Amino acid sequence: MHHILRWPLAASCGLLASASHAQSPTTQAEQEVASLVRAFRTAEQAYDPAALAQLTDEHYVEISPRGEVDERVRFLGFYQPAQRREWPPVSVSEEQIRVLGNTALDVLRLTYTLPGPAGTSRTQAVRATFVAQRGATGWRLVGAQYTAIVPAAPPVAPTK
Repeated sequence: MHHILRWPLAASCGLLASASHAQSPTTQAEQEVASLVRAFRTAEQAYDPAALAQLTDEHYVEISPRGEVDERVRFLGFYQPAQRREWPPVSVSEEQIRVLGNTALDVLRLTYTLPGPAGTSRTQAVRATFVAQRGATGWRLVGAQYTAIVPAAPPVAPTK
């Protein structure tokens, strides 16, 4: 799980939101990679380390929005059912898949809706990049990187 959700976001509860994609996968390989990433995200949210182990390569590495690097063993350890927390609602958009032989990239935007003070909510977006490799048993993830998307600052009024 990306570390941005490990602090207050992970403690916040919510339901899984539907995913909308800006680009629909067209080739069989693109469809397989999109399916792999969906299965991975579902297994993350279900805290299913067995499924995550099947979907990731033994050399899997994940980089959080804070720049923290988690090797596969540490990553899988985070998803033990006893550590399960509810995920905030999330929408998926701006998906772009690139297949380059036996390697593929799936880049997408994840937008989380987080509870705010006095019943309000706010959103936090993350750009996720998944790297998959096709082997004898099909596609498996070898890496993921999450980059926080910082909202643009409002323009500053010129001083006189």
